[in-house]
Amino acid sequence: MLTIGIFPNTKKQDVNSVLGWMIQHFKDRSVNVRIPEDAAIQMGYPELAYDLELMKKEIRLCLTLGGDGTLLSTARELASAGIPVCGVNMGQLGFLTEIELPELGASLDRLITGEYSIEERLMLDAIVIRNDQLIPVSTALNDVVVAKGGFSRMIRLRLFIDGELTANYPADGLIIATSTGSTGYSLSAGGPIVNPNLPVILLTPICPHSLHSRSLIISEKEEVTITFQATHDDIVLTVDGQTLFNLMPDDTVLVKRSPFRARFIKFEGRSYYQTLRSKLQGD
Repeated sequence: MLTIGIFPNTKKQDVNSVLGWMIQHFKDRSVNVRIPEDAAIQMGYPELAYDLELMKKEIRLCLTLGGDGTLLSTARELASAGIPVCGVNMGQLGFLTEIELPELGASLDRLITGEYSIEERLMLDAIVIRNDQLIPVSTALNDVVVAKGGFSRMIRLRLFIDGELTANYPADGLIIATSTGSTGYSLSAGGPIVNPNLPVILLTPICPHSLHSRSLIISEKEEVTITFQATHDDIVLTVDGQTLFNLMPDDTVLVKRSPFRARFIKFEGRSYYQTLRSKLQGD
């Protein structure tokens, strides 16, 4: 019997009614449902509450209820278990989510019958080197960002690729993004849009104080190292806009390919470029 995990963002408006409809839809089709313990209890489904580690062993695929942020955090959690993820969009843009609410019923039936494909996406590991000690921070699906915090002045960043000094950036920060994350913060900072199936890493400076600073695209196999100079100690490392780590002046940031891949469920009939047009241009 098929077992599906549902990860709802409990803060989204109308999420409870949509979740209830989905649970009944699956029940009518003899599909087992598992929900993370805290969310299940909060939303009134204690009988479906399961520990995350147990869920990883039992579910075959996962649905998220929310926006891109919910999908990002869930995909990071499940990547090591190889569980494919599919997002139901209850946010605004929802660029990474696959299902819109008007097509929910038909899409759930396609999941049950296996009418989908799976795309694997590059992920990045963010590590801080402090006093010769390696401090793993988090795995990123979208991006790793080194930036000044608050109202601090600009910082000077030194970028090394595979140990070779490549650029000096006087800037507000630097974004290290996957191709999946090219439509996120990197795009807002002037970076290019890259097809998420390309195994590359994007390096985009934030508000560079130089006319010749541009985005750089490198191979996923290359390792990125960043050191920085600043007249203050208000510098932060963020991962997917969700994890924050305060940096110290002598820290070094290492970003490299993760051994795990995020697995996204995709349906036929909608190409990446169609999604790109509809989401970014509103067609």
